[in-house]
Amino acid sequence: MPSRAVLATALTVTILGSLFYLSSSSTSTFSPERLAHNMASREYDASLPLSFTLSQISKSSPPSLLITLKNSSPDKTYTILKWDTPLDPAALHSGIFRITNQATNKELDIPRLMLNRKLPPSKEDLEEIAPGTEHSVEVVLDKPWMPTEAAKYKVWVKGTFKGVREGSLAEVQDEVLEKAGGEGWQTGIFNSGSLVLEVE
Repeated sequence: MPSRAVLATALTVTILGSLFYLSSSSTSTFSPERLAHNMASREYDASLPLSFTLSQISKSSPPSLLITLKNSSPDKTYTILKWDTPLDPAALHSGIFRITNQATNKELDIPRLMLNRKLPPSKEDLEEIAPGTEHSVEVVLDKPWMPTEAAKYKVWVKGTFKGVREGSLAEVQDEVLEKAGGEGWQTGIFNSGSLVLEVE
């Protein structure tokens, strides 16, 4: 039979491991693994009436885009977690942009950064969009990876809504934010289709 010393050591390791797990689970630092765990039981909803379209604002270098999110539902308001969507202030670092030189068909190498998010999200990380309305943001392609020479490019955005909730922003309470990307939230894929971007 195992000695008492061995049993005591095993028990200590088990307790310390449990405490480490609980401590790690309660941290407020965002990790892709934690959000992925929240999303694991969510099914992608292909029927979400939310879509992005692109238009060009400026052709001068650096060029700029107007990215518009439309809610085509006639009667439902949605609240969206902006992370990793074009509405995210860090959108150019999130890997959702695809840009291809139209003449060479060569895709630009756009680096994706690991962003240090905080959980739960704040209400500033959310966007409400009412039935039949649009919300637009301007994105300036001013990063080092964007070529400055005159050319035409095909550009589009493609990714995943990490959290979409039916209802208004005012209805999102703290306990709902705690479950962002999990229970009570939907996920869905967005793909804007391509725009020919001109750089002069």
